[in-house]
Amino acid sequence: MPPSPDGSVPPHAQSYDEFERRLVLMLGATVGGESLTRALGYPSQDAFRKAHQRGRLPINTFELEGRRGRFALAVDIAGWLWCQRGSALTRTKAQGGAH
Repeated sequence: MPPSPDGSVPPHAQSYDEFERRLVLMLGATVGGESLTRALGYPSQDAFRKAHQRGRLPINTFELEGRRGRFALAVDIAGWLWCQRGSALTRTKAQGGAH
């Protein structure tokens, strides 16, 4: 789970709806800049820009009129992160590890 802008991480969410709600509260409805870069797991904004140029961002991003950079909806970030979490849990269980 990505840290909030102040660096804190919310407690473990038990359901997708709870996770999505917490993420939107932490990041706001629209996410851009360093918060978006971190939420998607890129080490730098340059890495994020290169992924965008190559068409490899895992979620839809968009421009906002009068603003610089790319933006995404927090609900899209939440959906992608939840799917990544589910995939990781499935792989861990298949390998006989802890959940």
